[in-house]
Amino acid sequence: MIAPVGAATWRAARPAAPVERRQAVRRAVKLLVAFQCLERDAPAQSGFARAASLSTGGACLESPDPFVVGQHLALQLLLDENRVAPVNAQVVWTNPRAPFYEIGVAFSKLPAKINHLIGDQIEG
Repeated sequence: MIAPVGAATWRAARPAAPVERRQAVRRAVKLLVAFQCLERDAPAQSGFARAASLSTGGACLESPDPFVVGQHLALQLLLDENRVAPVNAQVVWTNPRAPFYEIGVAFSKLPAKINHLIGDQIEG
């Protein structure tokens, strides 16, 4: 379509595609996660959350409790077949999304056995 003479024309700028920083395959999941904050002054000391996605490098959690970037957590991931994967993690991002908070966590170095358990969960 040709614009009439004198009419203003515009073209919407496309936002830059986000840079993918993940180093591991991520899978959508619905897993129960027990958490314990390792800092005494944290808003929520312990409780439960749900993992919405999982990789061997980290997870996206959904929780009614707020978290703070940099916070250290001890997590117990309840995997399929009633397997439990204990991991330490650090909060790397948060996003308030009613009625929950989305929390991105990066796992600390995983022992080989736990890495294997999480890998099996991801592969399905």
